[in-house]
Amino acid sequence: MVQSSAANVEEYIADLPPDRADVVEQVRQLVVDNLPAGVEETINWGMISYEIPLSRYPDTYNAKPLLFAALAAQKHHFAL
Repeated sequence: MVQSSAANVEEYIADLPPDRADVVEQVRQLVVDNLPAGVEETINWGMISYEIPLSRYPDTYNAKPLLFAALAAQKHHFAL
């Protein structure tokens, strides 16, 4: 699995080849437009992550935000 070292979503997308960046940006916009309240977009685990932050739900089993969904461009496919 390919992981990005990007520090933020914009950097993640900028690091992609233009054709892959277009696909990720379109899917990202669809996800962001339909996120439930309280879910935050971030970079985690080397991909774009949509998480329930600890400030909203602090009692997790591993003391990390709850992952709601993730978006990634892999070498041969896209993953949501």
